[in-house]
Amino acid sequence: MDTINGLGDDIICHILSYLPTKEAALTSVLSKRWRNLFVLTPNLHLDDHHQVSDHGEDFIDFVDRVLAVSNDLPLTLKKSISIKCRKSVEDDTGHVTRWLTNVLKLGVQYLDIEVIADDVVLMPLEIFTCNTIVELKLTKGFDAMIPDSDVSLPSLKTLYLESVYFYNSGYCVLEKLLSSCPLLEELTTRSARWQNGKCCPNVSSSTLKKLTIEVCDALDYWDITFDTPSLVYLEYSDLVPRALTVVNLESLVEAKLDLHVEALSSNPTNLIKELRNVEFLEILSVRTWEMFCMFREVIPVFINLSRLTITIDFPDDDWEFLPILVGKSPNLHTLVIKGTLFVDRYEREYDYGSSCPVKVLKITEYGGETGELEQMKLFLEKLSSSLELVKVLAYATNDKEKSRITKDLLKIPRSSKCNIKIMFCEKARPRKRFSRKV
Repeated sequence: MDTINGLGDDIICHILSYLPTKEAALTSVLSKRWRNLFVLTPNLHLDDHHQVSDHGEDFIDFVDRVLAVSNDLPLTLKKSISIKCRKSVEDDTGHVTRWLTNVLKLGVQYLDIEVIADDVVLMPLEIFTCNTIVELKLTKGFDAMIPDSDVSLPSLKTLYLESVYFYNSGYCVLEKLLSSCPLLEELTTRSARWQNGKCCPNVSSSTLKKLTIEVCDALDYWDITFDTPSLVYLEYSDLVPRALTVVNLESLVEAKLDLHVEALSSNPTNLIKELRNVEFLEILSVRTWEMFCMFREVIPVFINLSRLTITIDFPDDDWEFLPILVGKSPNLHTLVIKGTLFVDRYEREYDYGSSCPVKVLKITEYGGETGELEQMKLFLEKLSSSLELVKVLAYATNDKEKSRITKDLLKIPRSSKCNIKIMFCEKARPRKRFSRKV
């Protein structure tokens, strides 16, 4: 202990920064000198998951004390503050609003707040004029009102908003936020509703590089525009808008899509055309590949596409869309299929073309059932002109199942240049409860 006491406060604080804040706080009882040293660490991570007591008030009191001491001490600027409160707050969420107000006074750069409560949490106005914050993550049940003026987040580069609702109406909140963040590079929004009243979200930013939007088919916000010339990554889950009047995705490299159309209303034409430069495309649902089939005439040539990933989340057995996309991808190297294979129920010839480029086929959830085996045979037959490697992750709980699956796969007729590699997961294959989203 004498050796540690001989160290300077800055070194001790550096050591304490590697401990969870709850454990670092235990050192405050060692001596008067140690009483507040843990608060001087640049990073605070407070999580009621580590709370020994079942009383939420204990965690709330602890956070209050830590932030009060931080505010009382001079020059206690914080680099990172994380507060996870999933069981301690019930209907009195004023504690969380107060915490947010206090941490903003500490010059915080990285702020991550997650709260699960019976009531909503009000965001303080100060959060919209914070000059220091670089990364802001707010999760679960926040409500806010953006001030009509004086919105400025000059240092913000990453913004994550989940289940955040804005009371503003009459203008697009998202557009106002983006215009106040001149350095923003990454934006994630996950929410069933975004703001009060109907609006057309305008995602416009010259600096944005990564965008994730997940909406639960909210018709009030059915139209959207993308003016994001620097965007390289897009993950988009929504009902396809009536028309995407502005779509600028000229730098896009990777896209992950979970989209479905409203009959006679949705029009993804501009979005599909702007995918032309992607190198990696992931279709996250059967309903998305149905969209591509419905609008096949506007599918561009994916000149840069090297990896196509398909997720089967519904027992659909119509593979008509696949040769359409493969035929539009002259440099496609790898085809990945996630989920359970279903044999095509239609007796028709699919033409992948004599110059089909696919060299690697990956199957991530193979169970060896009859329908799956038949579909594997079709894949190896149709892709035989180019296929060099088939990687299969198969589920088998015993040696007998492994042997059967291995023999069946290796018996499939294929080109002499095509190798099959099988890996096994020794667990029962997850039973999926398929439900088509409509």
